[in-house]
Amino acid sequence: MRTICIICLCLSTVDPSISQTLSEHLYQDISDGQLDNFSRIEAAFIISGAEKSAGLEQGLKWFNEILQNIKEKNLIGFDRIITAEKLFLYLHTSWLNDYQEKATTLFDIIENKEYNCVSATVLYNLICEEIGLTTEAFETPTHVYTIFTNFTQQIMVENTTSMGFNIMKNLQSYSQYLLKYYPENEALKIGLDRLYAYEHSRGRSINNTELLGLICYNLAIFNSEDDNYEKAYEYVGLAQCFNEDSRSNRKFEISLYYRWGQELFKAKKFYEAFEVTADAYYRYPDNNDFKKNCQNAFINALRQLWLKRNWDRTETIILEMEDLKILTKRELTIQKKVLSDWIKFLSFQDKKPETERAIELYKKFHGDRFDSK
Repeated sequence: MRTICIICLCLSTVDPSISQTLSEHLYQDISDGQLDNFSRIEAAFIISGAEKSAGLEQGLKWFNEILQNIKEKNLIGFDRIITAEKLFLYLHTSWLNDYQEKATTLFDIIENKEYNCVSATVLYNLICEEIGLTTEAFETPTHVYTIFTNFTQQIMVENTTSMGFNIMKNLQSYSQYLLKYYPENEALKIGLDRLYAYEHSRGRSINNTELLGLICYNLAIFNSEDDNYEKAYEYVGLAQCFNEDSRSNRKFEISLYYRWGQELFKAKKFYEAFEVTADAYYRYPDNNDFKKNCQNAFINALRQLWLKRNWDRTETIILEMEDLKILTKRELTIQKKVLSDWIKFLSFQDKKPETERAIELYKKFHGDRFDSK
């Protein structure tokens, strides 16, 4: 085993003069699907609610104290499986005291010793990672587990119970345990003795960066349940950067796109509605509802942005709509009229760069000749 490395807060790439929150910096960092400026544990605390350096430092101090305590208790031995089990039991006797469905962040563990499958798995995996035990997670429609990738035997860990280390030893008993995550009728349809096999068949292995996306997804779900669709949508955007293919959250994502897009449309926030429906169609191109909703939002946004004289956003959505490749004759006809009006307006305002860009868009979609009359 390698020596425990105490995590240090390193934000050397973050300019303190820029007034962004840590979550905004994190979003920029993970936008390409990779963490370059933040470690996984730093990212986990930021997702968990550390918006400022003081909160992040508090979380890292706690995490480092756990690592130091593990070292002092001599829990790390040469047998990796025994070490993994000792660490598992240590966390359950010291910090993972009370299972709560919504206790999905690391701060829930710090402040109340409450946890759910996501927060417990994140903590356990990142602790193991620090002492040299290679972990991944296994994501299913209702749950997430720890799996070890460098052991001589298959070890899967259920982190929501102190009896969950190496659940493969007794799958029948574990299938009974899984009942708590299923409505009774659904469990009966599957078969009580097949719950684990059913879960496993619909799941996939994810790395520990993808695992962090499940914190975001849970926070999105909880905000959605409180009708805070805007915040839920923000969390989903961040979650997708961490975990692009979270199959267990597809149903929720689709529902959220419908609900938040509808709310924005009803509020006549057509530009915002277009952004949401465009995201929805881009992610689910086979969903014809998303296609129609995006087309309708586009038309309404074009008209509204013209009334508000907002050229920048008009240009943005025209280019975004082109990328989606769902323009029909209806949208093109309305877009042509709007661009024509913009060219005349921008020219009259003597805004040459904007006028030139508007003319280029007009030519691109509607031919070389523009009649300014």
